[in-house]
Order: sequence, then structure tokens, then C-alpha cells
Amino acid sequence: MFGLLPRVVAVLALLVTVSAFQLWHDVNRYDAHGNECLYREKSDVVCSRLCVTDLSSCPTSLQPSCPDNQSFCADGECHDECTDDIQAQNPCHCSRSGSKLPSEAQNLVPCLTIPNVTIQQFHAWNSEEDIRIACGAEANITDQSKTVGVWDKNWIGGDIEAVWAECPAAPTPNYKYNESYWIATYAVNGALALLILVWSVYKGFAEQSVRAATLNKTSGADNKHPDSPGSAVYDQNRDKGYNLSEKPLVGGVTKTPLENGSVDSTDPAMPNSCLHGYPDYYGSLPGKYSGKLYSLAYGSDNLELATFLILWGISFIILIVLYVLKPHLRNYFRLLALPSKGKYVCVVRPLHEVKVIEENTNWLQHYINVFTGWLQVSLSRDKEYTTCPIEKTSEGRIYFTYQCTRYVFDEQTQQYAPYEFDLGTSHRRLIQQADGLSGAEVAYRLELVGPNFIEVKVPSIPAAFAREFVSFFYLYQLIFLWAFYFYAYWQVGLVDTGVILLSATIKVVLRVQSERRLKQMAEQEETTPVKRDGEWLNVSTRDLVPGDVIEVTTGAHMSCDCVLLSGNAIMNESSLTGEPLPIRKFPVRIDDSHYNVAEAGKMSTLFAGTVVSQVQPVTKSTDSLESDRVLALVRFTGTMSDKGQLVRRILFPNPISFIFNEQMRIVVCILVLYSIFVMIMATYLYKGNSVAIAFYGIFAIAQLLSPLLPAALVIGQSVAATRLRKKKIYCVDPQRIMTAGKVQVLCADKTGTLTRDNLEHYGGRCIDPATGKFIEFTSDLLATDRLFQQAVASCHAVADLNGQLIGNPVDIEQFRASKATIDPQPEYLDAIQTAPDTNLGKIHVVRRFQFVHARASMSVVILDESTGKLHVFVKGSFERLKAISSARSVPADYDEACADLAREGCYVLAFAHKTLDTADPARVGEFTQDELESGCDMLGLLVFKNMLKSDTAQAIAELKHGSTRTVMITGDTALTGIVIARQCGMIPENTRVLLGECKTPADEIQWVDVDTREPVADIQPHLAELGSDGFSTTELAVGGAAFERLCATGEIDTLLFKIRVFARMKPTHKVECVEHHMKYAVTAMCGDGGNDSLALRAAHVGIALSDAEASIVSPFSASNRSVMSCVELLRQSRAGLATSFANFTALICYGQVMSGMLKMASFYFSISLTENLWMLIDGAIATGMMLTISLSGPAERLAPSRPTSRILGPQMLASVGGIVLMNWLFSAMSYVWLFRQDWFRCNEHSAAESEATKWWLQGDNYESSIMSFVSTFQFINNGFVVNYGYLHRAKWYKNYALLTVWAFLMAFVSYMLLADPNQVGCAFRLNCGTSSALEGLGYGTPTWKIEPYNSPLGHNVIPQASRYKLWGYCLGNMAATNLWQIFVINGPVRRLLQKKKPLRRLKVKL
Repeated sequence: MFGLLPRVVAVLALLVTVSAFQLWHDVNRYDAHGNECLYREKSDVVCSRLCVTDLSSCPTSLQPSCPDNQSFCADGECHDECTDDIQAQNPCHCSRSGSKLPSEAQNLVPCLTIPNVTIQQFHAWNSEEDIRIACGAEANITDQSKTVGVWDKNWIGGDIEAVWAECPAAPTPNYKYNESYWIATYAVNGALALLILVWSVYKGFAEQSVRAATLNKTSGADNKHPDSPGSAVYDQNRDKGYNLSEKPLVGGVTKTPLENGSVDSTDPAMPNSCLHGYPDYYGSLPGKYSGKLYSLAYGSDNLELATFLILWGISFIILIVLYVLKPHLRNYFRLLALPSKGKYVCVVRPLHEVKVIEENTNWLQHYINVFTGWLQVSLSRDKEYTTCPIEKTSEGRIYFTYQCTRYVFDEQTQQYAPYEFDLGTSHRRLIQQADGLSGAEVAYRLELVGPNFIEVKVPSIPAAFAREFVSFFYLYQLIFLWAFYFYAYWQVGLVDTGVILLSATIKVVLRVQSERRLKQMAEQEETTPVKRDGEWLNVSTRDLVPGDVIEVTTGAHMSCDCVLLSGNAIMNESSLTGEPLPIRKFPVRIDDSHYNVAEAGKMSTLFAGTVVSQVQPVTKSTDSLESDRVLALVRFTGTMSDKGQLVRRILFPNPISFIFNEQMRIVVCILVLYSIFVMIMATYLYKGNSVAIAFYGIFAIAQLLSPLLPAALVIGQSVAATRLRKKKIYCVDPQRIMTAGKVQVLCADKTGTLTRDNLEHYGGRCIDPATGKFIEFTSDLLATDRLFQQAVASCHAVADLNGQLIGNPVDIEQFRASKATIDPQPEYLDAIQTAPDTNLGKIHVVRRFQFVHARASMSVVILDESTGKLHVFVKGSFERLKAISSARSVPADYDEACADLAREGCYVLAFAHKTLDTADPARVGEFTQDELESGCDMLGLLVFKNMLKSDTAQAIAELKHGSTRTVMITGDTALTGIVIARQCGMIPENTRVLLGECKTPADEIQWVDVDTREPVADIQPHLAELGSDGFSTTELAVGGAAFERLCATGEIDTLLFKIRVFARMKPTHKVECVEHHMKYAVTAMCGDGGNDSLALRAAHVGIALSDAEASIVSPFSASNRSVMSCVELLRQSRAGLATSFANFTALICYGQVMSGMLKMASFYFSISLTENLWMLIDGAIATGMMLTISLSGPAERLAPSRPTSRILGPQMLASVGGIVLMNWLFSAMSYVWLFRQDWFRCNEHSAAESEATKWWLQGDNYESSIMSFVSTFQFINNGFVVNYGYLHRAKWYKNYALLTVWAFLMAFVSYMLLADPNQVGCAFRLNCGTSSALEGLGYGTPTWKIEPYNSPLGHNVIPQASRYKLWGYCLGNMAATNLWQIFVINGPVRRLLQKKKPLRRLKVKL
């Protein structure tokens, strides 16, 4: 339809020649063929007055003739008397008088008024000359070019006998600045400035003594008061956790006589001055000004608007300054006081940004980061300021509550600090407190630590909205909406306000819902038995304090961290640690052992947030406290508990910085520069006055960033969270969803994660005590040695919970293999009834030492009821038991036999035994664990099979297909881990595996080929051998000691991504391993809770495989306990990330279309879209498309690449740049086409004939119609074109909601364009006109009301043939951008570029 080359040339010519005066053409002068326009007639044209020095010089028809009793006066009318007032209204003086009246005009008097004339051929480009000719002809002036001049150009003299009173524009009225409202402004602002000055001086003098006292007290100390008054620094480093025992130095602030509470410094005069203009601008002031427009601006709308602009600008600056100073304002109007005297405390918390970095930043990013970092520090945005009121207890002790923690004032140190009671660190010291506390001591401790209750304050909906609207983005939007409402732009302002409220509502609802879920998890209160003053009382858990002794009962919810003193308890820890199975807890032993909750003490600790499944009192014990109740000592309450610290970490997180946040700073800088460019173009192109230019420039800047942008970036993760919940994957930290979309490395535990929870008993291999050699392997446990059967039946910590075996999965499978049962009424710790066929009799567990990772073993002392002897059985890793067993009892081929079983993928446990010299169970408590375990003889090996879960191999394959490296971190042996890694595909087939191990971290690592069993002196040549994929054909595996050695020597950094299996890893090792990966890649950790919980917390993305609906141990928890949950998490998160960026792309394109060609055309032609069309675009198109884009589902499988998170990456720049460039090109070409249409030329919109400040009257023309249709189709298409992206989201045609909205909008706009004038089109003032104009075009009389058109033509109906051409042109625009997105951004061009220049930044073997 359009020839491409000539159109492009024309567009370039247009861009080059465009100027403020439309130099590339004269409006309505020439038609499309270059002929001068034969214009239609212009009727009822008002003629200027003809002025002469002598009335006799007036044309005959204009000479005055008055009745006899009247005189012709200077105002051009007949009056009884020509008074001074009448004479002063001389139209020939053009409202001038005195020195401002030219001397040539002083003697001019008017002739009679010339009747209005009709001009048959009116030329808009020569309108003044046409009017003079027509008016002269009406007055019978034959040759006015010689005899008639123009006022202030050609005065009377010579041949000129008269002048046309074409008066210059009257001088713009201005303020005298002594008006009452200006005096009020001066008074209010002056009073406020004086008040602030006086207060500042008073504050400086009043605080001198306090500052001097503070400096004297802290001189030479490590901790110092900060420079800012009334502040305290409390360093809560997220990376180090919350150190609640740290004592911060806190300054007090006191209320001032100036106010009763806090005062935010604001300037009410400026906003009020702006607000008074609203009713005045719309003529709504009361009293004598009622109904008068611009009454306070002397009737000048220009002066009214200019005044508003000045005051708006000043108010804008004030609000920005207030926003910047917001952290300091609250306490500026309070006086600094000593901590003991203040009424408030301001706590300053440094914000340590957690950065998820993918790549090295370029120089531009680096300098912008440096600048923004400096700006944050300068504006105190690197800290969080919280002002807390100081309160008093009933005893008069002062304290404040910060982040749910009570800080109590210490009279000795003159500081506030959270209080912690030292209950002791030895078992014996803890047991000595079993008698509980006195009432007085409880009151004292409760006063210091506060209630045992974590109060999560969820704001009301109004408060949540207030919290949301204090951010800079909303301040930016609302400032501009203020101008919208003033400048008769209120209809669009209402729509944008609705969009902003919608965006805020989405964010507020999501945040409040998340906070309410956390509140349900955090807040807990019930009644529990407590021993106080020697008596048992039922007390609310809110009143528990450290040192209280409580009775643990079945079904109780633990609200504090406790140490189990007596009896056994089975705990459900799934909601806290993610551990899927209940855990058996044992009391601390009566000895001097060190209590360490991170190691062995964990098995004696009842954590807050867990549930008691069952309790078992122990009334007869050899090494623990005996009682008919299960007793526990309260250790930590409130936020000091393990659960409390997790809740605090969720409630008060440090900000997470993604690469998106880093590059958003560059985008903001670009948009600022673009805003300056828009303002320059508005000045250059727009032919209105400076006030109108300023307002239109403000509108263009406001539309650069859509008010939907905050919601667009949040709604993607919200939809992903909802879908994850349907897949039984629960999220307590939604912002981590975007991070999960960029996971590059997945670290996975083995047992319970990759393999089944329950190991399958494979058999046993006993040792002949006579020969010290292995007996043949047997799968029948009952055919083994008597002692070996007793060891298997008793050496564990399994309990029976209502018929369900509870404990470690390995212990459970071991116990099932023995075919023994548990007696529910034990005489000692446990009673085991052996299998009936064994004739072993009943076994009593007299003493038990729990499994400890540091020892890699556990042991029990049992009483054999049939023989009356006491036996010690030790169970643990085969390496550990070899080390503690007597050398004579260890077979010579022990290591080789264990290694062979491990190579088969078996889980191997070793057992050792010795018989005690005493038969008295009461004496067992006299021995230490080391004494009992020393001198044992090796019994044999118990073997289990590690069986993969049915979908593990498929999940690993999916992760590898999705370019995600998988790594195993296990506490099992390296050989077993290697076998499992090979079975699931983590280690590819035909890959050499080198195992590195050492006895201690101080020893050198010995590398061995696991297949050939040959030692390898140097691993580098093997690692240098590359396969067809360009990566090494050798994988590494290391044990725990070897890992420590690599970390100590620094070699871990070079070998990290060569190691596939990390074995024999303690919980602390797992954390270190995850943190090392996090230095180079976005890292996820997947485990089944328990000893994985620390690593789950440390990782960028932690997912706990737990039956609990939600667990606070990690951001994600999955009740589907399969690695496929990780695949699903990545799939949904990638889709959510891609959706957020699709919305971002659409809204950036929206802003560029809105402030690009659309605004340029508006400035150049002095036109605008119609009111209703603005509302359609902002209220329906942008909002509807944004919401439906978010409904796109995830792709069926993970793509080989991750979605981009770089808004300045090649994909985003190519996508946005291509769409914007094509939209601009098609918009410009549409006007080239328009100016070649016969029906348009000579019917052009003349800016000279319209008022620039009345924007709502600038849409009744062809130029606006073309812009309206082209841009509206572009807006619709912008939402549709970003729906592509099948790599991470479902196929575009599966987003039925978006297709429905898109089809409706396309049909709606197409109908307005293609149909003849109708009620829908007329509502948007498109393809419509006045009734008479439509009748003249042959469309009949409309039955609906049509407001008069603001154009001489009276309509903007496009001829039918041209409508279809324009429609096809718009579809061509849409097709071009769609093809760009399909073939370049997502199609073959992208794939070709990826092959030539791959963007795989983490170059590691998958």
C-alpha cells in the first residue's frame, strides 16, 4: 500500500524540517497536488473597527448619524452625554492610556461598526488579509492597500486616511504581590521559617550538655555514640545472623515543649497556595468570586496556570526534600537526652544489601553503583531508622521494644540491651535447676526479658496503604497527578489514580496476606504446667521466663526453647526444620558434659514452634533425672528462641539486590535524560505559550513510567506463588521466587532427597571372633551371631508412637530388620522384646548415647534379661568404628570389604561390642562414653541398599536440560554417593571419578580412581582431558576432611565446579559448601530438614522437602518429597520472572509510545487524544493487558537457558528497541500517508485557531484521529507481542484470558475505525461530527447527542476506503513487531546468535 523507500525519505525529511512553525508545509495552503486550497466559505466573521482622525474621513456607509438629542462619542456609540468614562472606552486606543498610548493614536476616533461578513474563499494561512479585504468591501473601500493602514504598523498620514484597529495583545496582567493571599503566604512561611530557626538555635544550646556528657562517657571506649542526635547503632548483619546478646549503645530523645509527640516538618503554605487555585481555576470559589474563572489571577488563565506551576514546582522540591530527610525529621523536633532521661529511642540499623550478582559489572554500571552508593550514604538510605517509645515496667524499670525484642536499661553501663540469663553450659548445672523458680525471681526475669510472645503486627488495610504510599514511586506519581487535576486533566487523572490504586491494592493485599500467614505461624499462646515455689501451676506460655521448669505434655505446642531434663519426648519439627519425620528427644545426662545445641545437645533440645507428639516419663534411669513427669527447663523465650530469630529474619530482612535492581539505576538515568529531551522537544515543536509547554512537558514526563510498574513486577511472583501452592510447594518469602528463576546450581542431600527415605535392609556380614575374619555375607539377620542380633535390635533411638515407629529412617529400617518390638512399659530407658524365633529374651536399654555427627557414632548399654549381663554396643560409620575397636578384632580386608559394598551403592554401618565387668545397672552411670566405648571388639557390618526415588533420574535430567548444575552434599560415604550420582545421571556415563580423602584436615589429600582403585598423584592432567562438550571427562568427589583441607589451602575455589559429590559432610560443612557456590552462582539447596536446615537457610533459595504445609526454615517447602519439586519450583519461578519482565517490557513500550511519537505529534500539530480515549488506554488497555499477561502458564519443561534478569541485556534492548523503533517509524509514516490524501489537505487543523491551554478541545481533527487509531493499536499490540516466549512460559495461544481481552479490544477499536459514524465512535469523538456535518455527508441524522466540534469542518470522518487502508496499515505495524519478536527475539536469529556468541556465563559442566 505504501512504497517503502519514498516514505522513509519523506519521514527523514519530516524529522529534519520540523520546527515550531511547521516549516515543512503551510497549514491549509496547498492541496495534495500542490495547488492552492480553494477553501470553503467562512461566515459571520467579525470586522475590526475602522479608525480616523476626522469622522468625515469615514466611508459614507460608516459615517455616524445620531438623534438630535445625542452625540457620537469616542466609544463608537451615540449617547446623551460623552462622559470621561465613555470617552475612555475608545476602541481605537486598544485599551492603552497615558504613556502607553502611542501619540499617533491619541486623536483616533472610530467609525460605525462594520457588520459581520461572509468570506467565500477563506485562506487560513492568509486570514488577516482576507478579513481586511472582505470588511473593506463591506464598507465600500475601493483601494484600501494605499489608503488604510493597520494600528501600530501604518499610522494616518500621507495617502493613509484610516487604520484598522487590529489591536496587539493586551499586556498580561500580573500580581502586585500585596494581595491578601500573598500576604497570608508570606506570613505562614515566614512564621514557619522563624519557628524552625528559633527551634534550631534552642536545640543546639539545649543539647550541648548532653553531648558533652556523652562524649566524656564514651571517650576511649570501643562503642561510640553516633554523630546524629538521639540515635543508636545496632548492627544486625544478616550474614552473621542476629546477635541478640550484643549490647548496643542507645541515645535517648525527649519530647520538646514544641509538640506533644513527633512532628514531621512540612510547609503548609505552598500546598495550600496550590490548593486554593483548584476552585478558582474552575470558578468555584464562594462569595463574590462565585462563578468567576481565574478571579484571583485578574481573570487571566495564563497567570493562574503560571502561578500554579511556580508553587507546584516549589512544593515538589519541598516534598522531595521531606522525603529525603524523612528518617531525621521525626526526632529533629525532640531534644537529645541521656538514655535514662529520654522518652524515645531512635535505633539506627545498617542495611546490609544481599547481592545476587551474575556477572562483573561494566564501567557505566560501576560508576552508577558508586554514585548511588554515595547518594544512599549521604541521604542516610543505607540505614533503617526506628523510633521506639520508652516504657516502664510495674517496678519502674525503663525499656523499649525493637523488632519484637525488649531492650532494658542497665544502670551500670547506662545502655540499653536485650537481656540474656546464663543458665549454665554443663549438663549438671542445667539439671540443678530442676526445682524451678520462685515467684519473685519469675517477676524479676519477666521484667527483664518481657513476655514470651512474638507479636507480629499486621497493619490494618488503611495503615498498609499508608505504608505503601510513602515510597518514592508513588510520591513521583501523585505529584504529577496533582498537576493533572489542576489543568482540566482530571478525567485522565481519575483513570491514572484508579490505576495507581489498583497497583497499590495488589501489592498491599499480597503483602498483608503474607504477613497474616506469618502471624499465624509466629504467634502462639496456650496454658502449660509450670513449677514455681515448689508447686505446679497452670500458667500461660506468655508468662514463661528463662529458668522456668515446665511439664511437657502430649499435644503441646512449644513456645520457647527448652532443655529436656527428664523423660523422653517425640517432637514434630516439620514446621521449624522441615524434618518430615517426628524426632525423638532424650534428657541431658547427669554429668559435666558441655551442652552444645549445635551438636549433641540438639537431641535434648525442644525448640519453639515444634509440637509434642508423645512423651514418656522415666522413673528409673542410670544417668538422667528420674521423674514421673517429663520435665524441661526453659532456656530462651520470645525472639531469643531459634524460632524467634527465624521470624525476625523474615519480618525484618535486609534488602536483596538482583542484577535487575542494579541496572534499574541506569534505566532511571536514561529516563531522566529522555525527560529532558521531551521537554526540549515540547519547547521546540509546540506553538503554544510557555505555560502550556510546561504542562504538556510535565504530562509527558509523568507518562514515561507507568503507574502500573510496581504491580507489574510483583504480580508475576504472586501468580507463581499461587501456582506453586497448588503444586504443594509453599513459600514464606515471595521475593525469593524471582531469585529461584535464576538458579544455576542445585545442591541436594542424598538420603531422603535423591533416595528413598527408608533404606532397604540388604543383609549383614559378621566377624568370626575366633579367627577375626569376615563370615560370608547373609541376607538373613536371624542367622547371624547372637550378639550381632542384640546389637541390631537395641542400638538405636527408635520409639513407638501409637503403632508408628519414630526415629531416624536408618534406625527404623534397622529395627524392622531385627523383627523385634518395643515394650510400651519400660523399666529403664527402653525395653526391647526380641523376635520369638531367636530365643534372645528381653533386652533393657539401661543407658544411651545419641548419635553425634562429630563422633559419627552412637552407643547403648543393655541388660540381657536372659543372662543378667550388661553389654555395650556401639554403632557408627565403618571408618569411626575401625578407629575405636581393638585392632585384633578388625579383619585385614576390612577397608576393601566396606569399599566394595559402598561401590554397590550400599549404606554400611559397623557394630562393635564389649561386656561390662559389672552386672549392676546402677553402676553404669559411673562411666563416661569414652570409657564405655573403649576396648570394644568389632562385631560386623549391617548393610542397607540406597534405592533411588522413582523420579530422581528424571528430575536430574530435567535440571540438566535446564542448564542447572546438580551437586550432591551428603553425610554418607563418598563411594555410596558416587554410585547414587551415577545411577541418577548426576555423573554422566563413562566418566572417570577421582575420590579425594584424608584422615584429618592437616593431612595431604590422597586421590584415587574409584573404578581402577589406583592412586592418582596429580589430578590436573585428568581434569585437562576434555570431552566433546568442551568440559573435563573427569569428575571429583571429596570427603569431609578433604573438603576442610581444600578450604584451608584455598584450592576449593579452583576445584569447586569440578567436584560433584561432597561426602561425609557435617551440617556446618554443608553450609560452607553452599556458601562457596553462592560466591559464583545463584545457588539452591534441597534437603529433607534436620541436619540440612542450616544449609537451607544459608542458600539463595532453600527448599525443604517436608510434610508440613509451611516451614520457616527455608523460603520454600514442598510436601511432595521429591526432587521434582525443585524442577517445578524452577519451572514456575522462571515463568514468573519471564512474566514480570514481559510486563516490564510492555509498560516501557507503553511509556515510549505515549511520550514518543504520540507526544511529538501532539506538540507539533497542537493536538491531543480525546478524554475518553485516554481513559480507554490507561484504564482498559494497559491494565487489562498487564493483568492477563501475568496469567501465562509455565513451559512444559525447563529451557536450556534461564530467563533474563538484565533489563539492559541484549534480549531486552533488542526487544524494546525493535518494538519502539518500528512503532515510531510507522507512526511517522502514517502522517506521511495522511498528508497525501485529498480529503485531508485543505482541511488541516490550524493551531492558530485553537487555544493551546484547552487540551480537551484539540482532538476534533484528522491529525488526532490518525494518531488515535495508530497509537491505540500499538498499545494493544504491546501487550500481545510480549506474550511470546515459549522457552519459559506456555505457548502464547494457551493464554486464553489475554487472547480474549486482546480480541475484544481489537474488535472494539476496529469497529470504531471501520464502521460509519456511530454512537460508540462518537463517544470517543472518532469518525464522528456534528449533526449537520454528518447529515451533509449523507449519514442521516444521529439519534444520540453530539457535543459541537472544535473545527471549521465540523467532523473528522475518514472516507471509507481510507479507513480500510489505515486499518491494514495498523495491522501491518502489528505484524512487523510480532515478526520481530518471533523471528529475532525468540526465533532463529536468537538461536544463531546464541551459537556464535553464547551468553552462558557460568561455564561449568552440568
